[in-house]
Amino acid sequence: MSSDTEPHHLEILNKDLALALGDAVWAFARIEWLVYECLGWLSVDQIDQLVGDLPFRSRTAILTRIVDRREADSRRKQRVQTAIEKAEKLSEKRNIIVHNPWRIWIDLDAKEFMTEIQRYSNRGKKVDLTELRQFTETAANVELELRESLRAL
Repeated sequence: MSSDTEPHHLEILNKDLALALGDAVWAFARIEWLVYECLGWLSVDQIDQLVGDLPFRSRTAILTRIVDRREADSRRKQRVQTAIEKAEKLSEKRNIIVHNPWRIWIDLDAKEFMTEIQRYSNRGKKVDLTELRQFTETAANVELELRESLRAL
């Protein structure tokens, strides 16, 4: 048992990893918010409000259909579709990051903070600090690509 002067092991968390996790979650949240905004911009009946509770891929499928209906050059539409596909691919890693860490980052028996996120049902799928930072950078690029491609329609 630790003394009263020693911090509890849960208080000694890897701050770099915790901050990177927050940055990663925020970066993908910006993509999700952009999808909502785009649904609102591109529809006449406030579809963004109607699909608010649908999963991300359902919203991107609707966005894809709306883009397909637009009077625009096929290259511009393809650019949007490519950006949407990149966002959907990122959503898979985002799910590992968001839904798995707290159950397995903190090893209560060993009293240590894990240095990677593992998918609970498939521990071969891991995300470490470097990957979190890369995810954040990639998400920022995908958000920009999606925003610019939609504005170009």
